[in-house]
Amino acid sequence: MSLVSRKIKVRSLAGVLAGCVGLVAAQASAGVVVGKPTPHGNTAYPEAGTTLARAGTYTLVGALQEHVKISGEPEPTFPSTMQGAVYLMNGTNATPERVYQFPGVAQFNLQAGSQLAISSRFLAFATRGTNSSTSPQANSVFIARKSNGSWAECPLVGGQRNCNDAVRENGQNISHALTRIPLSYPALSSFKDIALALSDDYLVIGYKRHSVLEIYRYNSSNDTWVLEHFLNEPDERFTGAAVAVDGDLVAVGSPWSDGGEAGVELGSVRIFRRNASDVTWNAVALASGYFSSGAFGRSLAMASGNLAVTSGATFLVNDVMPQQHLSFYRVAADGTITASQSLATAYPHVHLALDGDTLASTVGGGDEGLSLYKRDAASGQWAYETGLIRDFYKSVNSSNSGYGGIDPIGLVGDDLSLGWRAFSGLLGGVVHEKVSLIDACRDPLNLVSNCSFDNVTNTSLAGSQSSSGWQVLSWNGASAWADFTGRQMRINVQQPGSDMWHIQARTTVNLPQAGRYLLTFRAKADDVRTFVVNLGRNGNSDNNWASYGRVTAAAGPAWVIYSFELPNVPQDSAAFLDFNVGNAGTAAVTVDSVKLVRLAQ
Repeated sequence: MSLVSRKIKVRSLAGVLAGCVGLVAAQASAGVVVGKPTPHGNTAYPEAGTTLARAGTYTLVGALQEHVKISGEPEPTFPSTMQGAVYLMNGTNATPERVYQFPGVAQFNLQAGSQLAISSRFLAFATRGTNSSTSPQANSVFIARKSNGSWAECPLVGGQRNCNDAVRENGQNISHALTRIPLSYPALSSFKDIALALSDDYLVIGYKRHSVLEIYRYNSSNDTWVLEHFLNEPDERFTGAAVAVDGDLVAVGSPWSDGGEAGVELGSVRIFRRNASDVTWNAVALASGYFSSGAFGRSLAMASGNLAVTSGATFLVNDVMPQQHLSFYRVAADGTITASQSLATAYPHVHLALDGDTLASTVGGGDEGLSLYKRDAASGQWAYETGLIRDFYKSVNSSNSGYGGIDPIGLVGDDLSLGWRAFSGLLGGVVHEKVSLIDACRDPLNLVSNCSFDNVTNTSLAGSQSSSGWQVLSWNGASAWADFTGRQMRINVQQPGSDMWHIQARTTVNLPQAGRYLLTFRAKADDVRTFVVNLGRNGNSDNNWASYGRVTAAAGPAWVIYSFELPNVPQDSAAFLDFNVGNAGTAAVTVDSVKLVRLAQ
């Protein structure tokens, strides 16, 4: 048996208590899937959640395939069924606060919502078009403003929202719901041809196929977006493949690759900073890729002085996935970059969302559709914390497919919004989760029913702290008690006894077949100590306590993720999995995220 451990962030007692307070308030909005709002138009597969952006309590959702018909028009044929629609959702309310769409067959293949961005004052969405597009709405960015607490709204025409006559050109001195900025380079190939970033002051547009970057600044005196910076570089750099804005800083990725394979160069990310005195933007910092698989900067996120960057071509080479990395930096107010750190990942990380010292990332392969990383404030180091298993939401999806992890995500504090275009037969929707509640042990293959001590089963969507399925037992004069505060099992030792099994935390597991099993969990202790984990036979009837696998683990005040392979486990429908903390002092042991799965033989 082998031990593999990864240290993760240590939380102080104050942090744990603060987390518990947050959990109480979080219950109503965690584990909620909000499907695409009705009506669904004439499109069988609108795929809401293909694009997504998040700010405050608002989630902006794109349904790119949606057809919005004008009453009396003949039924159109493909691609006239792809006008697209954009929904502004508030919290987990299933009724959109605003709908932005361009009805009619004349607006064919607009795919409104091709890219999305939102801040506290503005929201922006893009359209695309083909060479044959004649719609004035094609290949544009549209911006709606929030004024006096209310978002701009398109009028009702024939019982549906219609933005066709609610558009003004940027700089026009008229009042309309939407302001249009034409794309300098049409998005002819894909809705992914451009990237958007938005703040209360700036709009950033990246055109990766042309290596062009545009930075606009909002002028409130005349309600105009002013182009302040235009960067045009050789096409092979793919400059603008990913962009982010934080204050007066803009991060721009130049991966030298469209993601399929490494380019001539390994890629880079530059930080541009605005000089208010002469209204210019200058590159003030450069982070260069140094991994042979290239594509450094194909996606990125920047917020709160942190910068996260992905690298690694995303297509298989000779049936092998190229090396993948997540790189982290600190970004000072003047744009300088420090504290570089890179973590190897097994699969490509696609969409990033960063808030404070927490990074959420969708994953393009493996069991996890989403991974969470956290930065330790004391050491400044980032580490993997946990993930969301793809199949966790499978049971609530009519098409019986799990969360894919291929669509954009949003993160604000503890709140996560996850685009899920495959939900409900490709109608699409958004998963609303809490960072504090996500646990990688929630896997339909996990044999431990209450793995996260919150009575959230492998298929249910909500729960509260619970000891369900677990017993804490004391033998031969030893004594202990368990506390499940914070959705963890803390075993408080009063009298340790004279053998490890004199204090046990136990649960029953069904081992359906003989073979190799993998046991993972995370644990910590109030002081440095050891404990024993055992998987074995229930000997209550005949005193036969045969062990199927036993390991000794060392723990201390820092959380550690443990992984043990148990090679020769028999079939047993009522085996015991127990954590034995006796005969090793009185330091309490805390356990969480317990997972036992049978490995492929």
